[in-house]
Parts: sequence; C-alpha cells; structure tokens
Amino acid sequence: MSSHAGRRRWWLLLMAPLLSPPLPPPPPPPPPGEGAGSVGDDALGRRESVDSLCGEGAVLPGRGDLTTVTSEGYGEATLGTCERLVRLLMRLTECVPAMEGWGGGWNLDADATLLDIGSGYGKVVVHAKLLSRCRAAHGLECVRSRVEISNLTLQGLYGELDRKALDDDLLRGVSFCCADATREAVLRYTHIYAFDRVFSQYTLAALARLLQRSHFFVFVSSKGPRTWWRHGLSKVQPVAKMRFVTTGRERCTVFIYVNAQFVPGV
Repeated sequence: MSSHAGRRRWWLLLMAPLLSPPLPPPPPPPPPGEGAGSVGDDALGRRESVDSLCGEGAVLPGRGDLTTVTSEGYGEATLGTCERLVRLLMRLTECVPAMEGWGGGWNLDADATLLDIGSGYGKVVVHAKLLSRCRAAHGLECVRSRVEISNLTLQGLYGELDRKALDDDLLRGVSFCCADATREAVLRYTHIYAFDRVFSQYTLAALARLLQRSHFFVFVSSKGPRTWWRHGLSKVQPVAKMRFVTTGRERCTVFIYVNAQFVPGV
C-alpha cells in the first residue's frame, strides 16, 4: 500500500466514529434570472458578505449534468504546496511588484472570503483558514462522498482544538457543500480557487461564463490565460504563477489572475 493510500485509510478510520451532518435535500431549480443576485457598488468596495452556495436556490449536481459528471477526477495538493499557495495569496501585493499600492481587496487576509471549486477532501479550504484567518473559507464539491469526508474532517479538527483556539473561533466560517457551481447566478467571494486540471472543456466553458458575470478580486487556476480567454473569461489577467505538486507526484503550473475590472486606474 502506498504511503498516500495508507494515510487516507488511517484518516477514514479515525473519522469513522463521528457523525456526518445531513446534507440538504435538492431544492427545485431556480427560475431563469433568479439566483444569488448581484453585488452592489458599495458591497464591492467593502467586500460583500458570503452567500453560501448551499443556501436557498443552490442546485445539487445530478447524474445527467455534464458540468459535473465529466469532471469528477481527483487531484490533491501536497501540504507544502498548499502552504506556499496560501502564503503567496496572503502577500500578493508585496510579491507582485506591479500590484504595489493597489490597496485592499487583493490579499487573502482577515476580511477576505475564499471559495474552492472542486474542494475534494477540504485540504486547501482548511489550510487557507488556519494560515490566513480569512473571514470565511467555503468548499464546493460535486462528489457527495468527498463532501461527507470533508465535514467529518472538520468535526475532527474541532475535537483537536484546545480551549483557547475554540474561544478564538479559529475554524469559524469554514464550510463544505455538494452543489454544481456552474448553475449559480453569481459568485460572491474575494478569492476563488479551482484545481481545474481535471475539468472537461464543457465544465471549463460553463465555469468561464459564471466567472465572467461574478465579482471577485483574485482567481487561481491551473489553466493558462489563453484557455480562459478562449472560453469567454476576458476580464482576468495573470500576475503570478507557481509550481504545483500533487500527492500523486504530478506537477503543473498554477496561475494567479486578477480581475481587471477592479485594477486601479483601469
């Protein structure tokens, strides 16, 4: 048994005694034109509160949804890769010379909100919250069993925290749910991360349309700019990139994009 498989088996055995919170039943699809709504100008300047994708109007994936069934492959970042990525996002305006003086909104800090599209077992979500102390970190996953394991893991982490950490609400704002992100009207997060290396072209096209109408500051993706521009996501511009290593020892490059609509002076 590989070390990765052994760790996963140990993790599942450890979490087995815990009770998983029930997932919400699938709500009916929202009528055309309805959904999460739009973000006002004042909210964009001061950072909109998080609109959970598991709330009213969320659409859970079905067996016939091509955006989910064609992109259920799995890839998981190593612990070191997660830490490097989060620390880069925390100091983005310092690490990218061209972003000097851009002001708030770009760094993953205490006012930021993170969405992980395709969150798997929740590793990036938890790392981002613990390292950056961001206001909220939400994981969105189309495979129900992975969401259940993420919630079990979250419960286990609460059991590991000492009293001071619990009093400080160290894990407050961390959540996971099973839904199809591409069916949303708009995403309301300052930072959006997607390990989209396994996403099909169908899913990428649907995600590009969603991101094009959404309001975010930073987007992290394994796809290069030409791929996103070709699918219609024209408002993103790459400002940095880093090497990404998975637990399966696969290597790729992830790109850090900014929303050009919010770039000062543009």
